[in-house]
Amino acid sequence: MKIMDFAAGVTVAALTLLPAGFAAAQESLGSLQVKLERPNPWPLAHLVEDGKLMIVTTGKTAGETLVNDKGELEGARIDLWTKMAKDLGLEPVFVRSDWAGVMPGLAANRFDLGCESASWNNDRLTSKDFFLTRPIKVQVDVAVVRKDSGIDSFAAMAGKKLGGVKGEMELKALADKVGTDLNDTLGLPGVTESRLALMNKQIDVYGTNLTAAGALLKSEGGDQFKVLPEPTLVGVGGFCVNAREPDLLNAVNFLLAEYRADGTIKMLNEKWGLPDTSDLLSKVGY
Repeated sequence: MKIMDFAAGVTVAALTLLPAGFAAAQESLGSLQVKLERPNPWPLAHLVEDGKLMIVTTGKTAGETLVNDKGELEGARIDLWTKMAKDLGLEPVFVRSDWAGVMPGLAANRFDLGCESASWNNDRLTSKDFFLTRPIKVQVDVAVVRKDSGIDSFAAMAGKKLGGVKGEMELKALADKVGTDLNDTLGLPGVTESRLALMNKQIDVYGTNLTAAGALLKSEGGDQFKVLPEPTLVGVGGFCVNAREPDLLNAVNFLLAEYRADGTIKMLNEKWGLPDTSDLLSKVGY
């Protein structure tokens, strides 16, 4: 009986001390360095080619993936994917393709990973051809016009020719905003062709994302264009993973969370002059 009384007394004393101890522990959490363990190498059973990470990219997205004067791919996504492959114990192998061939290539089991930043939508999130990873950024879609076009609102776009990269959500967002059938827009192979089409008046309005629009305005001849202030759509974008590789999807999602927490994504965005939207992702639960 005395032992039970003693135990009860210890329990009461511990509960009495808990609030102060708990508060002190909470205060120390802000200074903790937290790093989750991960497999090394990560066990991946369904890669297109053992020991390699086959990555498809357009090489046409300013700041993210582009081709330098030496004919080499570079950019924030190239750096990120290279690090990701290393952390997975794999050799990165990059393959260039127009955007129209990226998702079909994943579906045909030619690539493991791709899409610089594919916008989330219902069709893509439920696709049987590929998985979408957790978001890498908040995507802001906009409309670009020539300064001499007289277009200063979406209402003024009625009857105008809309265009953008074929298969990209930015073009659909523009068409939906204006109330134009997507079949009546001009789908182009890439951002370079879209810019030329706008410059040469093949199209009156170019639907793209804020990052690409910023690069366009900074490029040679960019002073003849303007971006309308109201976005056509605000969403999120992630990478695409081969639908045969759920194990790779888990690994990529784990690493993206780690890279966001340790500042890798922010550092690469700043290195390549990209707007960093890491903090905004928390508003959608990421």
